[in-house]
Amino acid sequence: MLDFLTRDHGKIRLVARGIRKNKTPIQMFQRLKISFKGRGELKTLTNTESCDVPRRLLGNDLVLAMYVNELLSRLLPEAEAHPGIFSGYQRFVENISQSPDGEQQLTLRLFENQLLEELGYGLDFRCDYSGEPISPTMNYHFAEQEGFIRHADGKIPGEILLKFASETTENLSTKELKIAKGLNRQRLRGLLGEKPLKSRELFVVN
Repeated sequence: MLDFLTRDHGKIRLVARGIRKNKTPIQMFQRLKISFKGRGELKTLTNTESCDVPRRLLGNDLVLAMYVNELLSRLLPEAEAHPGIFSGYQRFVENISQSPDGEQQLTLRLFENQLLEELGYGLDFRCDYSGEPISPTMNYHFAEQEGFIRHADGKIPGEILLKFASETTENLSTKELKIAKGLNRQRLRGLLGEKPLKSRELFVVN
């Protein structure tokens, strides 16, 4: 059984019986042209053809890519097309090995934001929970099901939220990226449930 993220069919699982006869082995993180057949829920992969450059991710690049794959596996519904996520994932995989650490972290946060948005859990970074505009000089607390709440002891500066709102995130500092990471981890926790992500264990080991 192999899982694929496709542009037109979303996340699908295919039986790969007999596919080893192909001359080109299937590799993770590589774009393929595939064909499959079957009328029921369980379909069979019949052919694959690479339409991408050879890509071998190692070290932290591999860990980040596996983390994104696990998010997609856990959160995407079966056989539901999300072309925006498909395109965002393709950009992520193509750029991850060519970017320094800070840019990698930003690329990852932006992909998480896109994934949550496409699944119906996006945020309006311009306003707090009551509809008041976010102030760049105030701090905020994030509450699930509510949004951003102005709080003197809040850990999220309004300035960061406004950068995401205006898509001017290219110069986020290491500290700001860490805050964005904590925010997205909180947002994802409610969707992922109590079962921990296996890929996060690799961050500790790595």
